[in-house]
Amino acid sequence: MADIAVRRYQTRVWTRARRAGGPLTLVAYIILTGWAVLALFPIYWMFKNSFEPAMAMGVFPPRLLPVSPTLDNFTILLQRVPLARWTANTAFVAACRTLGALFFGALAGYAFGKLQFAGRAVIFWGLMSTLMIPSFITVIPQYQVVKALGWLDTYTALIVPGLSGGVWAMFLMRQFAKTLPIELMEAARIDGASEYGIFAQVILPLMKPGLAVLGIFTFIGNWNSFLWPLLVTSSTSMRVLPIGLSLLQGGSASAQVAAQGQVMAGSAIAAVPMIVIFFAFQRYFLKGITIGAIKG
Repeated sequence: MADIAVRRYQTRVWTRARRAGGPLTLVAYIILTGWAVLALFPIYWMFKNSFEPAMAMGVFPPRLLPVSPTLDNFTILLQRVPLARWTANTAFVAACRTLGALFFGALAGYAFGKLQFAGRAVIFWGLMSTLMIPSFITVIPQYQVVKALGWLDTYTALIVPGLSGGVWAMFLMRQFAKTLPIELMEAARIDGASEYGIFAQVILPLMKPGLAVLGIFTFIGNWNSFLWPLLVTSSTSMRVLPIGLSLLQGGSASAQVAAQGQVMAGSAIAAVPMIVIFFAFQRYFLKGITIGAIKG
């Protein structure tokens, strides 16, 4: 059955290539397919290792299919650590930060992209200049502020410092807002709509592709965040997935070997939401990039 599926796929690729432009297009298909396989192989390898015993991971030569497939890695992981709590913490923090980035990014993007006010260019480029400052430089001042406010080891410390989405969110939504037709705003003003009404009823619905792009990148970035949660949390119950999974690799060499399968199982669980989110919003993601490329 597998051979038949492969032959059918090859036939479809060859037919499409022949219709689209001949051998050069076929070569392009082959290159892109090979590139996609290389890009997806680490993900497959992670899932494959999560379903086999730790000792089987060191088999040489490596095997493409799982050796003695088992769910023991997932079972032991769930018994050993509060994985559900770590996952809930990560999802809650990432969701709150994403919603904040969408809200403040859309407001700032609309203001800098469509409104005229004194000092707009100076303020905008002043904010943009902060992107040249390495993020690691601001970690210590942020930590001192959070510590002084008594927020350490709380959700507030994990969420508030990154709630606005940063200058990048403002810049992305400003660039997208500039592609929207100003005639719609003028027509709404003629109809008596307030500035808030124009933003909520006219601009915001048109920003959906841009908001989807911002939401995807922001959620993924916060889901995988490591340094800041490591600094501001200390208790096991407040850990997020990247921090919790890194703790599994401690101990002796034999313990590390035994934990490899559990780390792979945890990484597979952590990767599933990212994959689902990307495919769920892929249409908006591609549409946002395309619109920005054509009209920007």
